[in-house]
Amino acid sequence: MAEAKQPLNVFITGGAESVGLATARALLQAGHKVVATTNDSDSALALRLAGALPVYPDLDRASEVLSALQWAQADVLVHAAPQRYGGLPHGSADYADRVDQLVARTAAVIEAARQHGVKRAVSLSFAYLYESGRGASGEGAHDIHDRAYAPMLAAEAALLESGLPAAVIRSGYIYGGNSPATAELAAAIKRSRPLPGGEQPASWIHEDDLAAAIVALIETETDFDSPLVNVADDTPMTPNEFAIALSGALGLNAPSFASGGVLSILRGETMRDKLLKREVVIDSRLIREKLGWSPRFPSAAAGMDATALVWRMKEAVNTDDYYNDYQDKAAEAIEGFAYDVALLTPVEEAEVTAPAAEAVAEAPAPAAAAAPPSSDGPAPWNEDEAKREERRRKALERKAKRAAKSAGG
Repeated sequence: MAEAKQPLNVFITGGAESVGLATARALLQAGHKVVATTNDSDSALALRLAGALPVYPDLDRASEVLSALQWAQADVLVHAAPQRYGGLPHGSADYADRVDQLVARTAAVIEAARQHGVKRAVSLSFAYLYESGRGASGEGAHDIHDRAYAPMLAAEAALLESGLPAAVIRSGYIYGGNSPATAELAAAIKRSRPLPGGEQPASWIHEDDLAAAIVALIETETDFDSPLVNVADDTPMTPNEFAIALSGALGLNAPSFASGGVLSILRGETMRDKLLKREVVIDSRLIREKLGWSPRFPSAAAGMDATALVWRMKEAVNTDDYYNDYQDKAAEAIEGFAYDVALLTPVEEAEVTAPAAEAVAEAPAPAAAAAPPSSDGPAPWNEDEAKREERRRKALERKAKRAAKSAGG
């Protein structure tokens, strides 16, 4: 009989969308505990409904990340925040405006992880960092020599030279139902405007398949010869073919494509221009042979229906029911997560008789709960008693209103 895996406390940056959210779900399904970063209430709700706990540190500040890691008692760090730089090559945002932030945030997260002493770290990176034109790039292939890509390489180096037990995943272009880049491309297709064209083959990966690879790396005790691990599906296709497959899944006609032409020369070459005209194909045999990983969606065409299905499910969800489930799911997540801070348990309102009230008044006051770790930023655990009471009162009011509404038909 196989020995059960020890549950891990995993901390995910960028945990509220795409690969980060998919990884949180996959880890929870595997029996691990997850704390993930986010920066708004809607994303926090998605994490809590999945069973994870959201936190709100500023990823540019190592002290805030360290406080969150300590509270989470994190064994493992998954740095999924770079996923925005590994989305689709069709995107309108120019990475050049944001790469300095990638380096700064990665450095802050690594410093916090080093101080906390995580046992393992996994970070996302990108297949386009390999030099192209030599066929499918393996883990030992040459890196590209172009200063536009230097910050991405610097972010990788910061982790690999940190002294942490770490692996860097270079993935194909990431797509899926929770990917902002995929949603942006779908919106452009629906507008029936010409898309920027790309005719060079590239590797792709569905966010759920990449999440499965991350979980496999976290759980393995296998030694890899290289700290870089490639992850991609089985079927390279051009950016144009990818857009055509997505339009088909949406039930729309194939889009038209336009080259940059004279305008691209006048405005200068953007990162999108660079990516669309480059071959970005990788060989992911290493993780397949070492860990037995294989993609659920062997091609982007196969993953498109799953992507469109996620969008349709989101549109079909009743908003009232979605938010009404929040309290129960959040309570389950908090109750199931082991940490040292005592939490007050919500109670139902009930009538209290006079003798009972006197007995309560005479009872000795309970010992105060241990103070939670300090945090530089807002977080769900650093509320004072008055705020907790107010939150419970509002929850009971909402519950009473829902009960009254149901009783009234």
